[in-house]
Amino acid sequence: MITKTLIAGLTALGLLLAPVAATAAPMVQAKPTTLELDAGGAKVKLKKGDQLQIKGKFGAKGERQLTLGLDVFAQVRVGASVWTNIYTRSCQPNSTFTARLSIDASADLRLFFPGTSVYASATSNIVAVVVI
Repeated sequence: MITKTLIAGLTALGLLLAPVAATAAPMVQAKPTTLELDAGGAKVKLKKGDQLQIKGKFGAKGERQLTLGLDVFAQVRVGASVWTNIYTRSCQPNSTFTARLSIDASADLRLFFPGTSVYASATSNIVAVVVI
């Protein structure tokens, strides 16, 4: 009788101390986003010292307005695959923006959105800027 009680007690204690299998919460998927760059064409010529005017459009399917304060970066390619930020802009309520950039040397230009927990990251089309 004592042995049965001891075994039952140890079994109960073992159940209390056994790790509980964690159930993973379903992963929330970020909404796909789009990012467009309009600088006047796929290749733009610019005189040294002039500013380049760009237009950007940032969106997510099914949404007319994105959350305010989402930062979009204008970047230039500085190496074979390295991009560096030259300008930061927060999206307006209609998800479009314009900017004037000074670019001192010929470079490839793109827009980049790093993503959030709600919106997926995105990159725009690439525009070649030729400074003459």
